[in-house]
Amino acid sequence: MNTETNKQQSRSIQECHDRGELDAMMVVMSPDLIATANGGPAMNRAQFDGMVRMIAASFSNGRHIFESQVAEGDWVATRMTWTALHSGEFNGIPASNRPVSIATSVYDRFKDGKIVEHHALFDTMAMMMQIGAIPAAA
Repeated sequence: MNTETNKQQSRSIQECHDRGELDAMMVVMSPDLIATANGGPAMNRAQFDGMVRMIAASFSNGRHIFESQVAEGDWVATRMTWTALHSGEFNGIPASNRPVSIATSVYDRFKDGKIVEHHALFDTMAMMMQIGAIPAAA
């Protein structure tokens, strides 16, 4: 696959998430997927799918706004802003019905047209402040 195709595939998984098409999102993920979120422990494909579904159940009206994207070799780096509404319980935090807008970066590695590594970094502190789980900085 060429870098432009890989860049489009990276964008497409976020767009599928935005439309609630979680099964379609997972089609691009390799059965051998290794994923991380914010430097946490590695997840396999099933664990990653579970995390994605939990986030989708906790936040509605999600939209990824693409800021920039670069690709080199098998890697694609995407910088985005994610906006959503905290409409369901999230890790024990009841729905606040507050909007969130957080900076997000994703790094995907492709092999044979599928994502084999997916590493996401997102501003969890900002999200927790925006949903009222922790006080905003003074």
